[in-house]
Amino acid sequence: MKKDERLNASVKVANSLGYVLFWYGIFAVLLYRWFILDLTLIETIDIFLVWIVASLVQFMALASKGIPITYPIDTTRKEQKYFTFLLPIVAGALSVIILWVFREVTEVRRLLGGFFLTGFATLTLLIIYRIIVHYWEQKNT
Repeated sequence: MKKDERLNASVKVANSLGYVLFWYGIFAVLLYRWFILDLTLIETIDIFLVWIVASLVQFMALASKGIPITYPIDTTRKEQKYFTFLLPIVAGALSVIILWVFREVTEVRRLLGGFFLTGFATLTLLIIYRIIVHYWEQKNT
């Protein structure tokens, strides 16, 4: 059997679909175990580490290829900067909402700590992503 570009493209699509289902499936299992079965992070650390490592590898692979953070939506550099600074706020707010709704944390001080920690971690990852993409653009243009 000959290998042509259509066959290679079909294989890539199938592998991508499998990866996405696997990635979201592990995340769904984590959410189920945390919120339905009421397990702690330590009890699910093996699954969590597989999911977080896969997420970071994908994240850094996209950055190393020079793919903008907002791909596939075309944005200007100004819009990408807004995205870089608004996403951590949204991530922090989402973490506070989840913790508050499920009554995991009810103290305002701890909720604010969770907001800032989540926001800072997200901002750090996005800045690292932008730095990698910036160096990729300098190298390849």
